[in-house]
Amino acid sequence: MTDPLSPSNAHPSSATHPADLSFELLGEVRGWRDGVELPLGAPRQRALLAVLLLRSGSPVGRDHLIDGIWGDTTVLDGANLVQAYVSKLRKLFEPDRAPRTAGGVLARVGGSYRLSLAPQQCDLGRFEQSVADARALRTAGQPDAAERTLAAALSCWPGPALTGVSGPLLDVERTRLAELRLAVVEEHAELALELGGHARLVPHLHVLTAEHPYRERLWALLMAALYRGSRQADALAAYQRARHALKENLGLLPGPELRGVEEAILARRPDPFARAADRDRAAAPAWAPDPADVAAGSGAPVPDRPRLTLVGGGPLAVPPAPAAPGPWSTRATRLAR
Repeated sequence: MTDPLSPSNAHPSSATHPADLSFELLGEVRGWRDGVELPLGAPRQRALLAVLLLRSGSPVGRDHLIDGIWGDTTVLDGANLVQAYVSKLRKLFEPDRAPRTAGGVLARVGGSYRLSLAPQQCDLGRFEQSVADARALRTAGQPDAAERTLAAALSCWPGPALTGVSGPLLDVERTRLAELRLAVVEEHAELALELGGHARLVPHLHVLTAEHPYRERLWALLMAALYRGSRQADALAAYQRARHALKENLGLLPGPELRGVEEAILARRPDPFARAADRDRAAAPAWAPDPADVAAGSGAPVPDRPRLTLVGGGPLAVPPAPAAPGPWSTRATRLAR
């Protein structure tokens, strides 16, 4: 089922897509016309714009706007406020439009309002398109290009989304967008791990698991990255930390994936994420931790097998993080969050 709030699901006519307008939601709600930032007004007016941007191309009812922005708060003149905010936004978007003429960008449709923009005119639309492109590249057997595409998309998300606006609908959307971003962070980390970036990933995954201690996928990625760096003992210690967080705080035990990674590490299997059938069919693993290093850390005897090398073990470029406070600080990595 598609998300009706996703800009990628809207396809308004290209005739109503002025190329001189662009907007941001993945941080503060901001807008530009002809490269000049627009004064979007008071927080409620920005909130109304944010709802319209999230529903770009689709009519949004006036009552839906009032409920989504004010919620249960008593507002006697909500309809007039919405109309006033829309009027001010129209003047910002189309200053040359003649008075009392229909808006081309922000139009009234019966008792609703519709903002018509191309997906690429909003940073959320561009992000979603980049994620779709990366997944297509990965399916096509181009993991390097997919990893670079996801990295570039994540670097353009300063976060947290919808900063400076509030309301019941926007609070729900803020949670949805945070989940979307974190899922893409995990996807990017998995790709980077496949390409031999385990050494660079470890510190960033330590940060992420501290910020999201119940996110089992992050723990699994951290364990795999440590294991691929010949740090079997540290990988198993990470599993114990994950198990403790889940059991003590939620009363839960680790799920099948996390337990499977632990079992693979204990068995010293080459790929902790591979399924049993995949392992049986694999003629030769592409990599494995250095047996000498594993034995040195665990006290176990060194098995009689050759040392294997990583596939795609080139350096992983990490651009500087935006200077933002709180858990969205990336600690100088494109992967944090």
